[in-house]
Amino acid sequence: MDIISQNKCSLPGMLFGAIALILSIFHFSFGPFSAPPPTLESVVATQVSAVKKGIIAGLRGESPSPSVAEGKGAVNIDKILDNSGIALAVIALVCAFIGGMRKENSWSIRGALIFGGGTLAFHALLFGIGVVCGIVLLILIFSVLTGNSPV
Repeated sequence: MDIISQNKCSLPGMLFGAIALILSIFHFSFGPFSAPPPTLESVVATQVSAVKKGIIAGLRGESPSPSVAEGKGAVNIDKILDNSGIALAVIALVCAFIGGMRKENSWSIRGALIFGGGTLAFHALLFGIGVVCGIVLLILIFSVLTGNSPV
């Protein structure tokens, strides 16, 4: 109990950082959890149907009822998980900073820094891999279009 009372900021930072890292790895391994966005054809069909109903209501002399977009109220679980993981990692880093300023135990400060920094590094690594793969794909498409393809 004495350890917890001496490390009031860095131990919660370790906990927040560990939760953020586990959440990020879990979401990367088992995600995405949100339903895929609607196809272009279904969006166009919905809009055309709404315009048709509005025109028919206008010809009958009725006031057209405003249509409510279906996707507005949907919650994107993937964005919530990403943002909450990043927020917990930042909170862990802030707790580590405060714990360092209070001269708390170094192992708990380092733990909070490792877990929080590891989570942010994991997100940065995934983003970097996505950017590199996108650039390689773009170069491959341009090389096929210009006729200089190695394939």
